[in-house]
Amino acid sequence: MKKKLKRRDFIYSTIAATIGSVALGSCSIKEKEKSNREIKDSDESTFENKISENLEMPRDLVMKLLDQKVNNYMQISYNCAQSSFLALKEQFGLNGDDVLKALTPLTGIAERGETCGAVIGPLMAFGLIYGRGENELHDWDIYRDSLIPSGKFCKLFEEEFGSTMCFDIQKEIFGRSFHLTNPEELKEFQEAGATDKCSDVVRNAVRFAAEIILEREKKSKS
Repeated sequence: MKKKLKRRDFIYSTIAATIGSVALGSCSIKEKEKSNREIKDSDESTFENKISENLEMPRDLVMKLLDQKVNNYMQISYNCAQSSFLALKEQFGLNGDDVLKALTPLTGIAERGETCGAVIGPLMAFGLIYGRGENELHDWDIYRDSLIPSGKFCKLFEEEFGSTMCFDIQKEIFGRSFHLTNPEELKEFQEAGATDKCSDVVRNAVRFAAEIILEREKKSKS
């Protein structure tokens, strides 16, 4: 036979359970924050090591390695956003597997001829390196500082290709633009040598981004 709880005992047991739950929740949050800090510290350590390796290499060799990565990933994926990001991710030891996946539809913004994927990929890399995390959203200085390399990159890209917009870049390198959501125009785009010509855009973009990263990190170490 169950023992009947008195009202006072029931209230006390409920309060105790609530306090225990809050305490466990607090511990869980602290453990999560600790885990996030450890992951961030590990990521930063990997990045620092890769930066040191890249700074010790001749700059031409770094760029050639990046070119090879771009060529390889463009042949595999036909995706300027993912290829540009992945080349930088590997070269500089960034942890961004989820970012890579999220970049899948960002070639010209779902192939709408808007912002070029070769711009978006490197900007994502800048965000991982110089951006602010979940516990830093209040930090205005990190946000403003992240805009310096990102803005410089966009300016260099625009100077090289006249625009950061996919339609405009297509006109520059193909002599016309293509509506890639139209199957017939997509076929024409591919037959016009899309992979090779777009790979050239991606290589340039990745080189611009890498130069900015290396120069910025070189100054911070001196």
